[in-house]
Amino acid sequence: MSRFGLDDTIVAISTPVGEGGIGIVRLSGSDALKIADRIFMSRNGKRPSGVKTYTVHYGHIREDKRIVDEVILTVMRAPKSYTKEDVVEINCHSGIVPLRKILGIVLENGARLAEPGEFTKRAFLNGRIDIAQAEAVLDVIRAKTDLSLRAAINSLKGTFSKKIEDVRNRLLSIFSNIEASIDFSYEEDVDKAKKKDVLKGLKGIKKDIEKIISSASDGRVLRQGIKTVICGSPNVGKSSLMNALIKESRAIVTDIPGTTRDTIEEIVSIKGIPLVLVDTAGIIDTRHPVDKEGVRRSHSSIEAADLILLVLDYSRRINKNDQAIMRNLKNKENIIIVINKKDLKKRIDLKVVRKAFPKNSVVYTSAIDLSGIEGLERVICDIIFKGKAPSADLVSVSNERQLAMLRHSLGDINAAIDSFNGKIPMDCIGVYVRSSIENLGAITGHSITEETLDRIFSEFCIGK
Repeated sequence: MSRFGLDDTIVAISTPVGEGGIGIVRLSGSDALKIADRIFMSRNGKRPSGVKTYTVHYGHIREDKRIVDEVILTVMRAPKSYTKEDVVEINCHSGIVPLRKILGIVLENGARLAEPGEFTKRAFLNGRIDIAQAEAVLDVIRAKTDLSLRAAINSLKGTFSKKIEDVRNRLLSIFSNIEASIDFSYEEDVDKAKKKDVLKGLKGIKKDIEKIISSASDGRVLRQGIKTVICGSPNVGKSSLMNALIKESRAIVTDIPGTTRDTIEEIVSIKGIPLVLVDTAGIIDTRHPVDKEGVRRSHSSIEAADLILLVLDYSRRINKNDQAIMRNLKNKENIIIVINKKDLKKRIDLKVVRKAFPKNSVVYTSAIDLSGIEGLERVICDIIFKGKAPSADLVSVSNERQLAMLRHSLGDINAAIDSFNGKIPMDCIGVYVRSSIENLGAITGHSITEETLDRIFSEFCIGK
């Protein structure tokens, strides 16, 4: 992206290409209105360059006096636009042909094709948002539940950035004290007082950064979801349980054992938490090549799982397959024992289950009449968030880049605190504090490389 300048006017299709009601072609840059003048003919004869900002106009896109499409054109003048540049959005009929035709006409009239994320990158470079807010745009787009959307919106509004900036500003104040203590180091009383203030301030900041880092796992859960594997012997009701949780018939259910021979994935929101549910093939000792592959995939899914729902049959005794599965899961964390088919006559030996999993939650369900499903959902939430679900105003780390910067910053703070105990000179301590400031600055964009910028925005779609 660095090979292009901000003086270029860029264009891209900002909606998915395909059949639909409306498609949008977006332009941004100093020539956006001039280009619109050349290709758009309004019904009232007004040119886009002569209308007020935040106005919408009906007309046609033309090529050599030939009508290409009937459109609605929106004008947003700088600096009050997404990019802080002149922006024109053309709402046309969706479909591959009209969208690409209009895009081609705009390109022929002087714009260039935008690179991935370039609209949002310009919003950052022009000072409308910081890098953390730019990354929150992706979180909004990728949100899987209402709770994850609200968390992303909080970051987009700048709440997370403000939290980082507050810590960074306090560090800057501490750094000023360090500089002052160096300047007045010949005055022993002043030096001791400032050192005491610096140490106290660093310890407070250490706690704040640790708190932000500790909340990162909650943010990751809301963004990426919890990979939850439903496993067990054939015909214990795994697929029925999955259908009950997602509230639709996603997996095939029959009385014939081994109906599911491959893994089936579906995302479901449980109390605001996105769960990536994986229904696995029944785990059995088999020589059939298809069943054998299904079992292999089941074990692979279990290894990668964040949460495991081990399903057992309430209406039958624990068999060899059940025992083998229980042995394999014995050292796994985050396992919920789901005893299904509670609507049938009891035959399961609960002592065997309790002996194998003495500390794990046991939930009784019936995928037929849905009893126990709500209780299972509560147990899932309790395990994921240790009994305390995140609030709607959650502000959290967005990605691994931000988390890495926070960890580097915390490492610098710890090194600075340790230096006090080692009686290291204040100017050396100042080096650690400055490094911590730079790492925090990289989160919001105060100190960030072009390479990092390109990497961040390469994850965006072209029209965003």
